[in-house]
Amino acid sequence: MVRDGDGPSFGLWYDFRQRLPLGDYAAFYAECLEEIEEGERLGFTGAWLSEHHFVDDGYLPSPLVVAAAVAARTKSITIGTNILLLPMHHPLRVAEDAAAVSLVSGGRFVLGVGQGYVQHEFETLGYERRYRPSLFEEGIEIIRQALEEGRTGYEGKRWRFDDLPFEPRPSGKLPIYAGAFVDPAIDRAARLADGFLASAGGGAFGDTYRKVREALERHGRSDEEFPYIASGVAFAHEDAGRAREIVGPAIAYQRTRYAEWGTDREEPRPGPIREEDLPWERYLVGAPEEVADGLIELYREAPYDHFCFWGRLPGVTHEEALENLRLFATEVAPRVRDAVGPKPV
Repeated sequence: MVRDGDGPSFGLWYDFRQRLPLGDYAAFYAECLEEIEEGERLGFTGAWLSEHHFVDDGYLPSPLVVAAAVAARTKSITIGTNILLLPMHHPLRVAEDAAAVSLVSGGRFVLGVGQGYVQHEFETLGYERRYRPSLFEEGIEIIRQALEEGRTGYEGKRWRFDDLPFEPRPSGKLPIYAGAFVDPAIDRAARLADGFLASAGGGAFGDTYRKVREALERHGRSDEEFPYIASGVAFAHEDAGRAREIVGPAIAYQRTRYAEWGTDREEPRPGPIREEDLPWERYLVGAPEEVADGLIELYREAPYDHFCFWGRLPGVTHEEALENLRLFATEVAPRVRDAVGPKPV
């Protein structure tokens, strides 16, 4: 699926958010789905969907619904959540919807989960943020049992269910990947999941990779059967300066919103992040060879199996997004794969 013996594979990542003022949602969704279709035609092997709730820019709240739409529009691309906020969901409903997406996609679905962190999302949806670790762990156990054993009986700290039949189920194993930042969550992901979803946008990418490998070893697991997925910003343009002009406002907007979500609602909100203050070294933005060189350097820091990038940063036009996909597929990806070759063992 996301692993390729000849080198890293590449995918697209979508949150379906727009910059304010908002445009027509139906047209915007149609454009993003068209981009994913074009990405599959160009050779991208993954389409990943993120999740947040109650955001004024329309951030995608229903990744499993959109995953089914992607399945209907594509033939071979792996479809995954990156990430679904598991502690904010009833695990049996996640299992039911994930099974349906797997069935309609012909087994192409990967359920990527994380713990979440935004306080008002937990409050509004009726879950306790302080119980994230146990909700996350029990959620994975319940989903696995339902999908693999066809039953619902469970008794834990957070969830208790009578034993009822669970159908329909996927014909094969549905992979569950997990994302994490802090050490206990990384250890939990290595123990419970089938792969890891890592952020490539900060300075901890290599450290996280090493921590994941160490945790896998502690739990007697092999990293050869545990894909490492990197996620970040990548945008190529024949004119490197123009690349920054196109995505600079989008990245500044994105970073500002994430900073706001990490702030308690009773504390003063941070001010907008300015383009001139962006740490450009964290982002793979520039001419195709610059983006490729950045991906090669990233791979040497932490040999990822698959790299996915935002297919449509907020404020980037449909035409600009499509041109980035084409440049990446024809000039960036081949250069990276030629340089790094198969993943070292």
